[in-house]
Amino acid sequence: MKLQNLNIVKMTAAVMLFALSGCSDDHLMDERYDGINSEIVFDDPETAAAVVTSVYDTFQGGPVEYLTKAIFYPANFLAQDFLNIGADTFFQTFQIPVTFGALNAMWTQNYKGIGRVNNAIYNIDLMIGDGKIEEAYGRRLIAESTALRGVLYTLLASDFGGVPLVLKSAEQIEDPKAPRNTQEEVFRQIVADMESAIPDLPWEYAAEDTGRITKGAAYAYLGNAYMWLGEYENAITAYEALEGHYTLEEDFLNVHAHSNQNGKESIFEVQLYDESGDLGWGRNDNVTFIQSFTMPNEIGNGGGYAVPTEALYNSFEAGDERKYATVIGPGDEHPDPEINISDYPNVQENFGGINTLGTEEEPWLGTDGAPNREGYYGVKLWRNPKVDGWSGPNIFGGQNLIFLRYGQVLLSLAECYHRTGNDARAMEYLMQVRNRANLTSEPAGAMMDNILNEYRHELAGEFSLWFVLRRSGEHTGYIQDKFGIDIPEGKDLMPIPQEQIDVNPNLEQNPGY
Repeated sequence: MKLQNLNIVKMTAAVMLFALSGCSDDHLMDERYDGINSEIVFDDPETAAAVVTSVYDTFQGGPVEYLTKAIFYPANFLAQDFLNIGADTFFQTFQIPVTFGALNAMWTQNYKGIGRVNNAIYNIDLMIGDGKIEEAYGRRLIAESTALRGVLYTLLASDFGGVPLVLKSAEQIEDPKAPRNTQEEVFRQIVADMESAIPDLPWEYAAEDTGRITKGAAYAYLGNAYMWLGEYENAITAYEALEGHYTLEEDFLNVHAHSNQNGKESIFEVQLYDESGDLGWGRNDNVTFIQSFTMPNEIGNGGGYAVPTEALYNSFEAGDERKYATVIGPGDEHPDPEINISDYPNVQENFGGINTLGTEEEPWLGTDGAPNREGYYGVKLWRNPKVDGWSGPNIFGGQNLIFLRYGQVLLSLAECYHRTGNDARAMEYLMQVRNRANLTSEPAGAMMDNILNEYRHELAGEFSLWFVLRRSGEHTGYIQDKFGIDIPEGKDLMPIPQEQIDVNPNLEQNPGY
């Protein structure tokens, strides 16, 4: 089954309903999956596969702020190398309001996906018992679902800490207002999910199923969970299972290239296939507006609201090839040969068709008068040449988004070996990443500081930097050392959305909110 074809089968609200999300049925329903009862849905292998495919739609669909504001924002703004130029500047002071809508979108969308997983596991297991699906295929679909539940809980726990663990289908839930589990309990469950899934997952799929979660992704998220638990030897075992199955791209610029989606370094990549793009707001069908949101205001007649800082631009070592593949500034050309700044209509009309990001004398600081613009823009998400921003006609685009890749795994292995007292081995993994960036000398100074520095320059502008820093336990010292910011007590966690507490009083708010 092609992962792109998410509209093949429709499901009832019973399949989608997840009481713990604390929203009305309208919030929990995906309108593309309504109208047929669950008995028919789970009656043959094709519909069972489509049910599992709908779990992937958790990442591909949902509110437009899900991928941008709920995942990209915390991963980058809390790490302080990216700024919000719009209304959400509170990330710079760690004063995130409990009513911030994107966090509620994260909560409801992830629990919608978890509800789909639980119903898929329960019903496909019944299908196997009834002989309605071949056992090996059914077990693979269950393994996919189980691993995806682990990914969804990883996102939730990385943001909020402890969250309610719900592992049963909707019809089996006894307490729809369950309290939070601890962060440790959540990551223990992630370990259990990944270990359960790994035996029945393949290392790769046929081309038409590209994007489904693999054995390698399950191992990688297993290693991550073990690191959150402080079990570094177990994390090493999980991560090193990936050797021989993944490798670094030779050129860092190629990691996020529009022409290299699902490349050899990518471990888990959200598939966003719809390349049509248009100005129709409210779209949630396998597209994202994140590129338009991050492109220069001068190009798109809008946007430029999630941008890197001059401090990040200046922090790269001389010769680090990751610099211009991550951030460009006044007078710089875009490094991707598919992106010519001079091709954009606004640039031709208003800036004489220059092929640079403004000039050093006249940097692009926006045309909207918004404060705090510094003239620097991210490269990793600005890779689809078809997207031209608010000026249209293509505000949305289908550029895939990499959630986890092998470069991050190698740095995590370096951290694990450092934590277990083997700095020589840690340096070997660190140097694999540095060598790819054209850095041939071993860094001086404390090993953990070196690892944090490599996380910063490898993962800036992606979807995991802050979560990796918080996982290390070094995040408060790192933020104080790099940026002079003291994180208020408890504010390294996101607040539990107030909307969820209002409907479930058993949910305790995180300290400090």
